[in-house]
Amino acid sequence: MADTSDYGDWTRPALPLLLLRFLIESPAHGYGLVERLRAVGIDARGATVYPQLSKLQDAGCITSRWQTPDIGPARKVLTITETGKRHHRDLQHQWSDFNETLTAVLDALDTPSGREDQA
Repeated sequence: MADTSDYGDWTRPALPLLLLRFLIESPAHGYGLVERLRAVGIDARGATVYPQLSKLQDAGCITSRWQTPDIGPARKVLTITETGKRHHRDLQHQWSDFNETLTAVLDALDTPSGREDQA
């Protein structure tokens, strides 16, 4: 498992994008998604992830069904819908655009003509 990082206020807005991306790969249950986030280095807790999953389900982006294994408790397995795939694409474009804009602004401020301390 990768070391997890605390990205503060950045994690919550990125969760729908990440959760949908994981569900594109394969259906999963909530705890598995939390573990997957931790495995890639994002410190996510169930108290943050489960409300996001509920919002995605309410929006029609994911569906759920109960899976009852021979041994152990029943699990709610989540699957992405076509609406969820479209929403993921939209979020991915928004994130990329925002990242480009933010990087351009920060780069411009790092140049000698853009530094605020030059005044």
